[in-house]
Amino acid sequence: MSRTDAKRLALKVAGCLIVWGSIAAALVPLIFMLITSVKPTGDTQAIPPKWVFVPTLEHYAAVFGGQTSSSQAFLPLLLNSAIVAICSTALTMIVGLPAAYALARIRFKGRHFLATWILSTIMFPPIVAAIPVFIIAGQLQIIDTYPILIIPYTAFNLPLVIWLLRSFIAQIPAEIEDAGRVDGCSRIGVLRKIILPLVVPGIAAGAILSLILCWNEFLFALTLTRSDVKTAPVGINEFTGMFGTQWGNLTAASTAIVAPILVMTLVLRRRLLSGLTLGAVK
Repeated sequence: MSRTDAKRLALKVAGCLIVWGSIAAALVPLIFMLITSVKPTGDTQAIPPKWVFVPTLEHYAAVFGGQTSSSQAFLPLLLNSAIVAICSTALTMIVGLPAAYALARIRFKGRHFLATWILSTIMFPPIVAAIPVFIIAGQLQIIDTYPILIIPYTAFNLPLVIWLLRSFIAQIPAEIEDAGRVDGCSRIGVLRKIILPLVVPGIAAGAILSLILCWNEFLFALTLTRSDVKTAPVGINEFTGMFGTQWGNLTAASTAIVAPILVMTLVLRRRLLSGLTLGAVK
């Protein structure tokens, strides 16, 4: 083996070690959370941590059965989070795709300024809008309803989704659309029959990202809900009180929140790759 090949192999091994070390470090909190969720109550707060124990599902039974100090069972909270996240994601994609297409393809005065302004709103901190949104919701008497969460979530996710889809649409050759227009397609027909199938990977990526952001959102859910539409992140907050933290229940509820997103990402990963290949072939 030459000196150059040895150096290249050493760099490759070092890169692999760095990558796998980073992955292992990122998985440590998740593994610790999962282990704590199946520890008996007396072992969850042991110092140093107790690694040899008999696993139990008592914390999951307590969380989903409503047998904790929390005022609600956790399953309805997960359902509320799912409803809000899915509706907000669907609304974001319905509004974001036409907006991205207009910014990428239609020439009008102020297009670049509008695109830059939309991008700049990503830097807008959501906490600044919490009080105004709360006042407006109180005046409209829609606090603790699904729309009061769905609409703000959509507003904050739209800029990111629009710019993501805009970049996908801009990479599609304009000649493909011109051929469709020659064949008699209207602007809406071009968007529905040509653009939409080609940007499926972008739509999937934007939908997954929007769904994760909505699923994990805490500030607006805490401010704008009470009990009817309380979401899972707000419910987790109730496991910490003035008398201490219920680590077993908290980690069980946290695992229940992380699991659907983790499974969805793993399942859709191959579909995203196949969607990219399909878009390239088309």
